[in-house]
Amino acid sequence: MDELKFIKPLTPNEVFESWRKMEEGVEHWKPFWEAKGHKSWEEWRKKTHAPLFSRELKWGLYEVPKPLATIPEWRGGMFHGWSKWFYNSFPEQPPRLKDLLTHPGVHNHWYIRDIANNFNGTETTLTATRLPNGDICIAEGMHRACAIAMIARDNKPLLVKILVMLADWRKATWWPRHFTWPNNNPPRLGNWEK
Repeated sequence: MDELKFIKPLTPNEVFESWRKMEEGVEHWKPFWEAKGHKSWEEWRKKTHAPLFSRELKWGLYEVPKPLATIPEWRGGMFHGWSKWFYNSFPEQPPRLKDLLTHPGVHNHWYIRDIANNFNGTETTLTATRLPNGDICIAEGMHRACAIAMIARDNKPLLVKILVMLADWRKATWWPRHFTWPNNNPPRLGNWEK
């Protein structure tokens, strides 16, 4: 993982609490989780991201020293909405972020463009999983990750330090009576019941 600089290990609780600090107070999320019938941001995120917190994963915090070269190569997360509306025209599932930008719905997405044109702050933290083949898939921060890929494509500077809380999805899992190695399928996140 030459493209990442290890900072420290994280517990699943530290990951979730860091995510809570970043997202729970963001007002535009509240009507979304309420419409899904959840009583709180925590209840909503524990359901949508259960695969990340219902199994023992090794987590670490990393810096992304060259985000404009690295992040466009990462893959989108397997979110139900993104898969339904944007991934269906790509042979690789999920697609790389640089390829995802060719979809008009992503390329012209108002929120991604707004972030790309007004990337604020001194640092931002994404959440991702690393698959057995080494690919990294976004688990939280898809709009920001797509905005970074857009900034790279447009050859613009990025003056924000990028961190990633990364879960190792590559470890073998023990189940009663058998041993399984995970495949290269990223965790399905969001609401896939439909």
